[in-house]
Amino acid sequence: MEIQELRNLRELLNASLEADLAILNVNVLDPYMVEFRLTDMTIHQGKIIAMKALRAKKILDAQGKYACPLLIDAHMHIESTTVLPSELNDFLIPRGVGMLIADPHEIANVAGLTGIDFMLGASEKLDLDVRVMLPSCVPATAFEHAGASLGAEDLRPYLSHPRVLGLAEVMDKDAVRYDEDMLYKIGNTRAMGKNVDGHGANLDIDDLDLYSAMGINSDHECVSAEEARERVRRGFYVFMRQGSVADNLADLLPAVTLKNFRRFCFCTDDKHPDDLLDHGGVDAAVKKAIQLGLDHAVALTMATHNAATCYRLASKGALSPGYDADFFLFRDLNDLTAELVFKGGEIVAENGRLTHPTRQDFPVPDSLANSVNFAPFGIKDLAIWLYPNRKAHVMNLHAGNVLTTLTVEETRVDEEGFFQADVSRDLAKLCVIERHHAKGNIGCCPIRGFKLKRGAIASTVAHDSHNLVVVSTNDADVLAAAHEIKRIGGGYVVVQDGKVLASVPLEIGGLLSAKPLDQSIDSWRKLHEAFARISDADDFNPFLMLSFMSLPVIPDVKCTDIGLIDVARGKVLDIAVYEEEK
Repeated sequence: MEIQELRNLRELLNASLEADLAILNVNVLDPYMVEFRLTDMTIHQGKIIAMKALRAKKILDAQGKYACPLLIDAHMHIESTTVLPSELNDFLIPRGVGMLIADPHEIANVAGLTGIDFMLGASEKLDLDVRVMLPSCVPATAFEHAGASLGAEDLRPYLSHPRVLGLAEVMDKDAVRYDEDMLYKIGNTRAMGKNVDGHGANLDIDDLDLYSAMGINSDHECVSAEEARERVRRGFYVFMRQGSVADNLADLLPAVTLKNFRRFCFCTDDKHPDDLLDHGGVDAAVKKAIQLGLDHAVALTMATHNAATCYRLASKGALSPGYDADFFLFRDLNDLTAELVFKGGEIVAENGRLTHPTRQDFPVPDSLANSVNFAPFGIKDLAIWLYPNRKAHVMNLHAGNVLTTLTVEETRVDEEGFFQADVSRDLAKLCVIERHHAKGNIGCCPIRGFKLKRGAIASTVAHDSHNLVVVSTNDADVLAAAHEIKRIGGGYVVVQDGKVLASVPLEIGGLLSAKPLDQSIDSWRKLHEAFARISDADDFNPFLMLSFMSLPVIPDVKCTDIGLIDVARGKVLDIAVYEEEK
C-alpha cells in the first residue's frame, strides 16, 4: 500500500475520516474460530477495515442476518455449462457464488492457445471472479487426436497473467513419471510460486507419493473416504465434487473431521446447464454437505477460506480487516439463500436478481466459430468385422459413474460377419469421429448401457479431445446425426430414422452457446424428451454420460478416434476376440 493509503486507513480507524459503509448486527462467519459471531463491520473502498461500526456515509442494520464470504468453486470447467462466463455471472452471483477456479482444458483441446485467450477475455470485467488454471494435458493422452497440442513453452507466458493461478489437473501419471515436457510444465509453474492441481483417478500409493513429491497438491477425483484420507496424509487439498455425472460428496464426507477439515474444499468439476439451473453451482454442494450433517461453519469455511488458502488468494475467503468486502447476507443457516450480495462493498444482487447488467460481447475467433471439420465418411467406414466368430470386446457404462468396464460377449452379426446392434440386449454401436483436422480417423466399438431402442444421439462435447461421438442402433442414423452436427456448428442431436428429433447448437468450439441460460434451457428439455422417445434409460443424464465415453484417462476402457483403449494397460484393443483369447 502507498503511504497515503496507509495514512487514510489510520485516520479512518481513528474516526478522523468517514468510511463508506457500516453494517450493524451481523452474524459474521469467522473462519479462524470456525463459528458465527454477532458483530458490526465497517467497509471502505472495497475492503473491510474494522469489525466494529466506525463513522460511515451509509449504515445498514443486518438485524442478525448471517454474513459469509462469496463461495469459491475450487475446480470447474466453464465449457461443461455450455454457456459463456457472462451468463454464469448472472446466474451464480445472486446465489452467493463469487469465484470459479476454471480449467479451460476443453476449449484448449479444440483450439489451443486461441481457446485459452478466448476464455480469459470472455471472463474479464465481471463481478464473478474467474481465475484460470492452465490446461496441463492437451491432448490428454497419445491415444486420441485433439484440435491442438500445448507444450511447456506454449503455456509459460500465461503463468504471469494476473488471473492465472497455476497448472490444472495433471491427469497423465506416466507423463509425470517419465515425460520431459511435463517436467517443465510442473517446474515452470512451481518456479512462479503457483499451484499444480492433480487429477488422481486410479492412482495407487506409489503414484500419490510421486504426485506429492513433485508438488502436485490437490485432487478432485477421490471416490471414497479412504482415498481422501490418503491424500490428506500427503498434504493434498481434497476437492469434494458434486457434479452432474460424478457426485462423490456423500462418500467423502466421512473423511472430514475437525482435525483435518482445513484440507477440504468443494468443487463442481462438470455441471450441465439443466442441472445448474435446477440446483445451482457449488452452493448446492455446500447445502448438501450441511443437510448430510456437516457443521454449518465448517462447511462454509471449506467453501471460502480453505479454497482461498489453497490457491494463495490473500485477500479472499474471510471477513476480517484487510480482506475484500465480497460477501452475501442470508437469514437461515439451513437454507443459505442470498438476500444481499456484495462485491467490493457494493450491492450487486438482491433477492436473487442482479442490480446492474453485466452482459458483454466478446469476439469469437474463426477457429472456434468453424470447429467441426471431419473428413467425409460412409457406412462402410463404421463397420466392425467380427469374422470368423461373433465374440467382441464390449464397453459397459454404469449409471452415475464415468468408470466403464470391459466384457467379452457373443454379438449379433450380419451375413458378412459385421457387428449389428441388438436392442434386446442393450447393445449399440459407439463411434468416435475425429472432427478437428479432417484426418479421417474413426474408432468404433459395441457399447451397453444407453438402452437405445432405436435412433442415435451425438455430440461434439466429448472429453477430452472433443471429437464427434455418436451412439446408435444403426449406421444410417450415425450419418444423419453427423450431418446435423456439421450443419449447426457443433452441439448435441437426437436422430431417429434419419430425422432430427431435437438439437442444441453449441456454435462456439462445439462446446459453448452464446444464448442466455434461461433461453437455452427449453432446447435442453426438448433434447431430453427426444432421448426418452428412443431409449428406456431414465436413471442418468445420457448426454453427459456420452461425453465421458471417449476419455482415455478414466478406466477401464474408453473409445477414441483411434479405437477401443485399455486404459490401465495403455493399449488399443481389437474389437474381435478370437478363441485363444481369455
